[in-house]
Amino acid sequence: MKPGKTSILLGLLLLGSQALAEQTPEQLARAWCANCHMADGNSISPLFPRLAGQQAAYLQQQLQMFRAKSRSDDAAHDYMWGVAGGLSDEQIIGVAAYFAAQKPAPNPAKRDESLIAAGKLIYEQGKESSGTPACQACHGPRAEGTDQGPRLAGQHAPYLMKQLHVFESPQRPSAVAMQAIIKTLSADDLHALTAYLQSL
Repeated sequence: MKPGKTSILLGLLLLGSQALAEQTPEQLARAWCANCHMADGNSISPLFPRLAGQQAAYLQQQLQMFRAKSRSDDAAHDYMWGVAGGLSDEQIIGVAAYFAAQKPAPNPAKRDESLIAAGKLIYEQGKESSGTPACQACHGPRAEGTDQGPRLAGQHAPYLMKQLHVFESPQRPSAVAMQAIIKTLSADDLHALTAYLQSL
């Protein structure tokens, strides 16, 4: 590449980084997050998680892990490493707070009431026969999230299922508890749980 073209490219990159630094959390969300997660965090695609109403501390943690490339599942690698790589600590805090403040919308996915009922039982009571603890202990009575676990209510069932299988590997290093719990759940249990959580 000729020196002149190199200078122009470097100048454009510098302008881009300056523009990124000057954006408000809402502007960042609309410019960088909305294509997949929607501007209000209520993603309509089952490929991408819903962020509206999510625990701010959890969102901060995940964005920091994406930036550090320590969360290495396929979606993290393909989408989030690049997006989070240019965010400062202050921007991460701001974007997390923005999505945490958005109102979660009901998930419009088709409901299977028998599956939902089975999932509700596991979520609230666990499974003594396999040693599965009640999910609500960490995620809250209505899966709204706590300081121990993220919001799961209304999340897309296919996304939840994919992440539950990711827990079987070391690709999400912060999810130590889930790496143990996932081993106590059958495929039928997982389908029931994800159906229930999506319905909330």
